[in-house]
Amino acid sequence: MRKRKQLGIFLKHRVVSVCILLFAAFLLFFWFSLPRQLFDAPLSAVLESEEGHLLGARIAGDGQWRFPPCDSVPEKFRQCIIHYEDKRFYSHWGVDVPAVARAAVLNIKNGKVVSGASTLSMQVIRMSRSKAGGRTIWKKMTEAFLALRLECGYSKEEILQLYASNAPFGGNVVGLDAASYRFFGTSAPALSWAESAMLAVLPNSPSLVHLSKNRVKLLEKRNWLLDKLCREKVITEEDCRLAKEEPLPGQPYPMPDDAYHYLESSIKESGNKKYTSSIRYRVQLRAAETARRYINSFQGNGVHNLAVIVLDTKSGEPVVYIGNAAAAGEYGAAVDIVTAPRSSGSTLKPLLYAAMLQSGEILPSMLVKDIPFRYKNFNPHNYNKTFEGAVPAHSVIERSLNVPSVRMLDEYGTERFLHLLKEAGFSTIDKDAGYYGLSLILGGAEITLKDLAEVYCAMAGKLNGFSDGINKSSPFTAGAIWLTFDALSNVNRPEEEGDWKLYGSSRKIAWKTGTSWGNRDAWSIGVTPDYVVGVWVGNATGEGRPNLTGVTHAAPVMFDIFSLLPATGWFKMPEMELEKRVVCKKSGHPVTAACLHKNEPDVPDYLLCDTIWVPAVESRPEPCPYHKFIHTDSAGAYIVNTSCCPRDQMRTLSWFLLPAAQEWYYMQNHLDYRKLPPLHPGIRGNLSGYLTKQIDILYPQPGAVVIPAVALDGVSKGAVFKAFHQDKEAILFWHLNGRFIGSTTYPHHQMIVAPKPGSHVLKLIDAAGNSAAVRFSGE
Repeated sequence: MRKRKQLGIFLKHRVVSVCILLFAAFLLFFWFSLPRQLFDAPLSAVLESEEGHLLGARIAGDGQWRFPPCDSVPEKFRQCIIHYEDKRFYSHWGVDVPAVARAAVLNIKNGKVVSGASTLSMQVIRMSRSKAGGRTIWKKMTEAFLALRLECGYSKEEILQLYASNAPFGGNVVGLDAASYRFFGTSAPALSWAESAMLAVLPNSPSLVHLSKNRVKLLEKRNWLLDKLCREKVITEEDCRLAKEEPLPGQPYPMPDDAYHYLESSIKESGNKKYTSSIRYRVQLRAAETARRYINSFQGNGVHNLAVIVLDTKSGEPVVYIGNAAAAGEYGAAVDIVTAPRSSGSTLKPLLYAAMLQSGEILPSMLVKDIPFRYKNFNPHNYNKTFEGAVPAHSVIERSLNVPSVRMLDEYGTERFLHLLKEAGFSTIDKDAGYYGLSLILGGAEITLKDLAEVYCAMAGKLNGFSDGINKSSPFTAGAIWLTFDALSNVNRPEEEGDWKLYGSSRKIAWKTGTSWGNRDAWSIGVTPDYVVGVWVGNATGEGRPNLTGVTHAAPVMFDIFSLLPATGWFKMPEMELEKRVVCKKSGHPVTAACLHKNEPDVPDYLLCDTIWVPAVESRPEPCPYHKFIHTDSAGAYIVNTSCCPRDQMRTLSWFLLPAAQEWYYMQNHLDYRKLPPLHPGIRGNLSGYLTKQIDILYPQPGAVVIPAVALDGVSKGAVFKAFHQDKEAILFWHLNGRFIGSTTYPHHQMIVAPKPGSHVLKLIDAAGNSAAVRFSGE
């Protein structure tokens, strides 16, 4: 008897265990057999601002406004939909048994289906099985079974999100987020009680009750729900009264399209989905308004397109993105100018300056030649068509001088600079040095506004110490960047920017403009520690227009965009990457004893030398080549030596002396420049220590290929060779390949020469025996 009892207990426990296992297996079946992806309909592309505002959207592939699934359901809509559709939502397991019983009684009593007792879970299943046929008892039972499975695999919040994301709201609007913008022009969290109630009742029968018909019925349903919310103490009587006074919306709102080109490029790259950008909503809208205002004023000059990009230097991401400010459908408005390759103009000059600073080939105030330069058929000119002989390197980028920039590139090397530009991130500079030549620095290459802004952003990021957060790292050192930005922040703007004072800013900005050949592209790029603002103005067709320059068109836009941004300070000097150097006051080169020599004992030191910050690199330019010691008579009237003047009657002076061609142009702009005193009539011996290069051959340059001009009749007219001599009284005797070809006098030391193909040597000699020679080729 005892054994039977024990056996019964054992079997009972075994049955219970098996039941538990079967139940667990049943639950596992529910959990693992339920697909996590219930909906696979095509989605709309959606772009949101940093703050969550809708910037733009594109309709889904099936013609529906169906936003990507929402990650939360606003509280007002939650209360409305639960009280309207499923009041026991949080207490049932997918099937509301009391509601089923009530519906059965009502249906039997009325002899037809008047109540379906569908829960929100069952409605989610029905929406996911939209092609499963009509509404039958079997379909209801299937939905109930699948709703139980849904409850096992999803939380209540996830089920609500599925409902809100996929509920039909009439017409081609699917999901709460799309409906909020289409019907009310706002986001779902910003909906009022009246708006939330209206959207809660729409999915119940969207084909019968919507905004275009049966509006009275829709209003009744909405108000019935508001009254119910009031009875359930969800809203107050006052809230209910005010909500019921709100009218139904009229025509659907158009979807915002405030960053058209940004969204289009995002779709092209990653397809239709939700994009949460770093664009700042209010700044984007105000910047777009500013751009439209300017483009309207520019159209009088036949200029129709404008693009703006603003980057955050800490993240490298866009704060403002206006791909094209032209009105939709006009003047190539669909073209995204931010990513379109255009001629760079002068925008690359500061990068060459930074490169030569960090390599130690120049110092900020070091003189650079500004005299005529010609290479093959490339004959650059400064904007004002004049030359200054020599200018400080920092003035080259401050004033955007073309000829010194070309000379700097010639010294640095085109191929070397190209490699640096590609490393910096200019994706469209993809040809070799032979293709671009020295015109690279004046707009010979095409760049995009996006790349230009990102390169400057990376430079600012390195200076700020945020380089790890920026996609493109900068190949420039912090020291070189700081000196470059400091020069670009100088208020002494270039000749082509003669009206720069019109665009003065209360904040310190490092900025540079550029204008391409033929006035086709106007650029302006500005940088502060927090932001980079890039602006391009022109025509998408490439048509140039008179007076279209960086300063007249792009710069004012840039400064107005900066005024929309929070004020910022200035970059901290990277003292660890800089060091102090003493340089010659006049030449900017490292000082020599001649630079520091005081011709007059009471001359203060600051008139002779400067102490400046330079990149901490080993390489340095040569010591000042322009200051030389000379010996004069006691009156300083003649250069002498012991052959014509006793030693005790000599004066030793330091003299700043430029080569002939530089001197000629330099004197036109520097009235304080003093030419050397003449040689004493009785002087004898070696005078090379007193003199600089007396003769300068301006053209041809060493290694040049001379292509003579050809007249209309096909006869060669030759090329103009040009030279300078420091002495106005000197006569130059010209020799080509050892054969005398003529002589010239001041001021026109130039001659038309028609060299034959092949290698040639041009040599010029004066009566005193001074000479200069150059080897070139004829073609």
